[in-house]
Amino acid sequence: MAKEKSITELKDERNQLIARSKEIINGAKTEKRQFKPEEAEELGTNQQRRAEIDLEIEEHEVMNRQQGKRHQPVTNERFSLRRAIANMVDGYKQNDADASVIDAATALHNSSGAQISDKRSIVVPVNMEKRAAFTAATEAATGVIIDEEQQEMLLPLQSALVLARAGARFMTGLQGNIYWPQFSGANVFWEGENSAAKDGAGNFTKGEIFKPLRLTAYVDISKQLLVQENASVEAYIRQAIAVAIAQKIEQTAFSKNKGVENTPDGMFHTLSGTVKGDINWAQIVAMETNADTQNALFGNLAYVLHPSLIGKAKTKVKDASGAGGFIFSGNGDGQLNGYKALRTNNLPKELGEATDEFGAVFGNWADYFLGQWGGIELLVDPYTQALNGTVRLITNSYWNMGFIRKESFCIASMK
Repeated sequence: MAKEKSITELKDERNQLIARSKEIINGAKTEKRQFKPEEAEELGTNQQRRAEIDLEIEEHEVMNRQQGKRHQPVTNERFSLRRAIANMVDGYKQNDADASVIDAATALHNSSGAQISDKRSIVVPVNMEKRAAFTAATEAATGVIIDEEQQEMLLPLQSALVLARAGARFMTGLQGNIYWPQFSGANVFWEGENSAAKDGAGNFTKGEIFKPLRLTAYVDISKQLLVQENASVEAYIRQAIAVAIAQKIEQTAFSKNKGVENTPDGMFHTLSGTVKGDINWAQIVAMETNADTQNALFGNLAYVLHPSLIGKAKTKVKDASGAGGFIFSGNGDGQLNGYKALRTNNLPKELGEATDEFGAVFGNWADYFLGQWGGIELLVDPYTQALNGTVRLITNSYWNMGFIRKESFCIASMK
């Protein structure tokens, strides 16, 4: 019977698996090719073993606690993003609590297939749950576990993204390239009692491949804030970084981009030819009908409109008599046609033949993919805005996005 491994031995084995996964990913990246079948299998096996190791470590720690030998962390201090940034600005060594978190996040980031992080940067993870990462190699929830006590360092991206609130398929911690298989649907036949059954299997085809693309943004933070040891300041810094990233993501997702190098295609490079002109009840219903005729009236259904359209919908009645009420109902995130209605200024304007229309989308948002690879890399620049008393935080993160099934959406413009 094999000797049971200690926590230290298990962590050493996990580090070796991470290093091997990084070697495979970097090899494929250098040679500009997809993973070989045996490499994909090895990546999946490594991810599964890493998940098993995390469970074994947790079991060891539970046993230690039950025996009165609780496994003590190096320090009782919690990670502070504010403190880590301040130490970087002042050239101080990171303390144990911050350094251990940054090292773990960096190792996860560097094994994701994204660009290797700068040694002078701070890397923090994105995912908000205590769960494993979804990987391309296994298409299953396996990977590195984020400890509960580390949650306060994570960035609140999901609440800042209208796409996520609408119900888009938002995935973090991805590794390698991924694609969504396209299924043609099963074929079903009526046959005689003793007739041989026909092959009713549908066909799977390889859909669009999504690979990590670098997104960069920056936010300026007051030096006076960085010296404040206050939980609300910590939350403000994390929120400022998250909003800067979220704004750029949504500007890209709702853009008219098509075929721009190293940039995902936007939704609005092609518009519906039938829903346009003045916003009215018939136009809103037509967007729903468009999805219905494409067999897409299920799942995470929601409207997302430019605020200018929401404002007009609040003052327009459904019919001439006014008995049906106004098109838009509710405050904040309200309702249109019985479905959730969200708004964002990141939807395009100056659309239509007269360039006086605003963007609107309706559909099953579960058929839109938003993926994030690795962690968020923060480069601290204390010089560019030094005369203004601020520190510039430059973020590098890796994303991709696009339709899983374009037919599930009606992309329109109205005024």
